[in-house]
This record gives sequence, C-alpha cells and structure tokens, in this order.
Amino acid sequence: MQSIGIVTDSNSRVARFLKDNLKEVLGDFVHINNYYIRELKQEQIIRDQVVLFMIKERALSIKKFISSKSKILIIRRTILENEVYKLFSIPDDNNVLVVNDNDETTLETLSLFYELGINHLNLIPYEEGKIYDNVNVAVTPSESWRVPSYINKIIDLGDRYIDVSTFFQIISALSLHNDEIGRNLIKYSEKIVSLDGGIRDNYKELFIKNIELDIVINLSKNGIALTNTKGVITVCNKSFEDMFALKEHVEGKLVENVFKGELEKIIIEEEIFDEVFVYKNRYINANKRIIHYLGVEMGTYYNLQEITYIKQLEQNLSQKIREKGQVARYTFNDIQTKSKIMNECVDLAKKISKSDLTVLIMGESGTGKELMSQSIHNNSARAKQPFVAVNCAAMPENLLESELFGYERGAFTGALKEGKKGLFEQANNGTIFLDEIGDMPVLLQTKLLRVLQERQVMRIGAQKVIDINVRVIAATNRNLLQMIKEGKFREDLYYRLNVLPINIPSLRERKEDILELLKYFMDKDLNITNEAKQAICKYDWPGNIRELQNAASYISLMCKDEVTVYNLPFNIINDEKKEKNKLNYQEMNEICSEEVYILKSKCDFEKTLEVLNILNAFSIRGESLGRNKLLIILREKNIETKEGEVRKILNVLSSLEFIISKVGRGGSTITEKGKEFLKTGK
Repeated sequence: MQSIGIVTDSNSRVARFLKDNLKEVLGDFVHINNYYIRELKQEQIIRDQVVLFMIKERALSIKKFISSKSKILIIRRTILENEVYKLFSIPDDNNVLVVNDNDETTLETLSLFYELGINHLNLIPYEEGKIYDNVNVAVTPSESWRVPSYINKIIDLGDRYIDVSTFFQIISALSLHNDEIGRNLIKYSEKIVSLDGGIRDNYKELFIKNIELDIVINLSKNGIALTNTKGVITVCNKSFEDMFALKEHVEGKLVENVFKGELEKIIIEEEIFDEVFVYKNRYINANKRIIHYLGVEMGTYYNLQEITYIKQLEQNLSQKIREKGQVARYTFNDIQTKSKIMNECVDLAKKISKSDLTVLIMGESGTGKELMSQSIHNNSARAKQPFVAVNCAAMPENLLESELFGYERGAFTGALKEGKKGLFEQANNGTIFLDEIGDMPVLLQTKLLRVLQERQVMRIGAQKVIDINVRVIAATNRNLLQMIKEGKFREDLYYRLNVLPINIPSLRERKEDILELLKYFMDKDLNITNEAKQAICKYDWPGNIRELQNAASYISLMCKDEVTVYNLPFNIINDEKKEKNKLNYQEMNEICSEEVYILKSKCDFEKTLEVLNILNAFSIRGESLGRNKLLIILREKNIETKEGEVRKILNVLSSLEFIISKVGRGGSTITEKGKEFLKTGK
C-alpha cells in the first residue's frame, strides 16, 4: 500500500488534526505516517511516496532525512466556510491582531486572509512581547492561548484544514483515481473555503462527467477498452471483462496480458477494421484505432463484438421489421379531409395506385406518408399480396443490406445456416415501402438502383440473381435535389424513383382540416371554446398530423366537458401568448428596457426597487439577507408586503440575474448586474 508522511515539529494537536484531514478524504486507500522533527534520528530515512510539510523552510532543514526530494509537498491550508463569515462581520478599517503558534505560521495565516479576500481590515501579525494598545480584536486558528490577555475580543476560527489543491497534488502523485476518493473530496470541499474555487467546481463537474461516461460505456454490449501509448489499459467496460472472463479489474495492467494466443495479432496490427478472430471457440469481430490529439498519439481504442450477439441483433431486427410491415392496415377511407389541396392529393394517389410504376412520396415529417403508401397498396391489384415496410434510417448499413437483399448460407460468420430471404424477396408480387429513402447509405443506393432497373436481386454471398416482381414506393421528408447537389444522393436513383411523385401537403396548408381531425382523434365529444379554436388554428403544427394526434390525446386526458385555451398543450399556449404579447412588448420596449418591462408586468415595481436597494446596502457590509429579515425591514419602512409577494419579487430578480438566492439560510445577495440596474435603471 502507498503511504504518506506528515512532518511536524512535534506530536502536537495539529499533527493529529492533519492526519484526520487526510483520512477523511483518502480513507484506507493509503497509509499515513507521522514524523516529528525533534525526534528524528541521525540515520533515519523517510521513504513514503509523498512527504507533507506545513512550512517550506522545515522541508529544507531536514531534506537529508528524505529519500527523494521530488516527494515533498507543502500543505496549503484554509478555514471552514462557516467560520470565514466571522471575519466579514468585523467593521471596516478595524485593527485586528492575527495570532498563531509561531511567527512563521502567523504570517502564513495573515497571507491566507488576504488570499480569501479579507481586505477591509487592518491585519497586524502578532510578535511575542510587543504591546498593542490600539487593538481590541484578535483572530486565531485555535491558538487562543497565545493572544495577549488585554485583548477584549478573540475570534477563534478553529484549526486550518488542508486545502483542496493539496489533495489534487496528492491524488495525482499517487495516481489515486478512485470514485470513493472523488466522492469524499467533493463532500470535503463543500465545507471549506477553497483557495482555488474554480478548480473545486471543475473537479465536481469532471467527476460527474466521469460517472456519466462510465454508465454509458457499461451499457454497451460491445467490449470497449482504451490504452495509453505504453499499452496500459486506462479504461475498460464490464462487457470487455466478461468477454475474456476476467476475475479482477484490468485497468492499470498491460493489454498484452489480455490478448493472448490467437488474439495476439490484435496487438501486432496497427489498426484493425471489422476483422474476425477466434477465441476459445467463439468468434469475435474486432476494431482497433489509434487515437490522436493535436497531432500527437494519445493511445489506442479497442471495440470488440461477439458474433453471436450480432446474429441475435439481426434476428431481432428482422422480426420487428416483419411484424411491422407485412400487412397494410390503412385505406383511402382512413384519410380524413375537407381540404381541396388534400383531396386533390388523394385523387392523384388513387390514379397512381392502379399502376405498377414506382412512387416517390414527399412531405414533412408527420404528414402521413406511410398511411398514403398503405392506401395505394390496398387500392391496387396487389392488395392481397405482401406489403413490406422498411425504415432505411433505422439500421446500420451492413444490417440494412442483408435485410434488403438477404444472404446465402455461410455468407459470413454468424449467418443463419439455411441463409435468409431479403425483404425484396419477401415482398415479391406485392409492395415494398422504403421509408426515409433519403437516409439510405450511398453504397446501398447503387445496389437499389440496379434492383429498380433489372428487377433482380442478388443475395450476399450468392452467385446467381433472383427475379422479383415487386412495386416500390419510396418516401422522404428530405430535399433530395439539394442532397444531389451535395453529393449525398445519386441523381440517377432519384430519377428512377421519381416516376410518379406525390407531395403530401403539410397541416398548415390545410387549416380547414385541423379542428375536424382534432375531434376525430379525441376519444370523447368535447365542446371547444372559440378562443381555444383560434389558438389551435393559428398554430403552425410543425409536427403535422402526428403532433395533432398527440395534442388530441393530451386534451382528452385533461378535459372533462369543455376545452379552453388553458387546456391546450404548452407549446400551443406559448405560441398564442407570444402572438398576444408581441404588440404590447414592442410598445413597452419603446419607452423602457426589457428588464423594466418584465419587472412592471410581474411585480410591484416600486417595492422591487426598494428590495434591490436594501440588498445593495447589505452587500456593502458584505452580508446577504434572508427573506424573513427582508420582510421585517420592509414593514419597518411602512411598506406593507406579504411573504408571498417578497418570495415572488426575489424569484423574478433571480431570473433576471439581479440577485443570487441560496437555498436554506444562505439568503440573497445583489449581483453586479443588479447594482448596475440600480444606477442606470436599464
């Protein structure tokens, strides 16, 4: 076990206190030894990995007793957060005597006070034997015994704690990257005044990020590992450990101890892309990448998959696709509309349904492209044949290819022994619906083009083609012409698909259908007020029919008899409020700032200004102010105010960043932005 040495003058209370500090954060992960300068023997050598001193001069005076000077750390110390307020409570420009156990620590404590921002006092370092006639207050960190008896007021701040920055140095020196130590350090840092507050906050943020990253990689079924440039594993997930039946954590160990035998090639090769290895009668698909940052090699990333899992994933996806797309449930009778533009679209689709030519349905997300495709199929001569739907954006490229075109037995490791029909074959004599065609990978676009041209498919691993008789309906919410210009979609495929185009209008283009569709989707008959109807019809419905259907479900749940504007989903209400307030805000903005407008619209403006003035006065004295005390002060000023009104004023001021309100007894403090507002009124 690694160890830390603490060197002090003697076996004092401070020596024991520092040891307790270390234990509080580091726990039993390190061994802590105390050494006393007055008791060191001539031949004694301190061999701990880290040696701590309170004063630099002490370290220099006994350096011959330490095995390596690089192990020496000087402790930075601070005070408890709840003690520092005692100093801020002392009136400005007072003479204050700073007293510690000796002259060196006294000067160190005085320097600490200045570092913490205690600059409103005249701090005087105590010297033994000197008389201080003009001093009435003394401040000391648990060394009251040394304060002259004639000093009237003694403020004892208690023992000084080891600062967070020193713990960071220790953790780095000993490589103590441990979740329990991290949690201990965050808890410890909350109670002290950190000399590097920014570092403390950043550490907390990084600690949380590390936990989130750990959760994410451990949810992955893939075995993931990361090594540094020396081949030492720095990160690995549980799937990696399970894959190799590792009984203990391997972080900090060489990756070559894991990749043995048949897997040694993984270490030898510089990079690997989807290469299959055999390990203990199991097939593993391996990927290896070198990681660079700013042009410098940082380490290596390994991603491993068991072929059995890939096979299982493929089977599950295939089953879900088949369950979803084998039967077309909707017909043209399910399309509810009174809109002229939508009726024209339906009439066009009915004519198109009688043909076997390829159809391209275009429209925004949620307009009902799949409903239209199923209606076309059910109105065609192929109605009694399969209708197979596939979402081209829902699967990785390698799985999508095998799903569309199928594969022969033995085509790849993990393939079903009997092979598998592709979706084009399953849709033979029927219709295949290719949804989100704009998201199809470019390589598959080439293969799809051949299928459309030749009406033939070739399974992966096969030597012969299979003739198919299938109608293709494709759909997209993307601008394919723009994608062609960007090189993301094949031009020849576009023209092969765009034989019979249908453009489904958005809901905002068929406003007359909105209320009728809403009632159609609601599961009960409700009266809708005129104000609610206006809000519903004015709203743009960016999610189209799908969003309208969701709104109907929401309203059905929230309302009993009548639908008012307040029963509508918040996005519709907010849209309506913005429209109503737009003119009022513009008029107000001509004569006052946005902050003034907000304050006048939400609070009593004069009371709000008085609250800001009171908080500003307390800020000058370095104090915050609680809500109850603020209420008392307002009433003393004959400003009649209720507690709820004060709470509302503080909430509004906090939302404008004019004040900072802390939970509990922390109270409220005016910010620089709030002070500036008091000066300028803007």
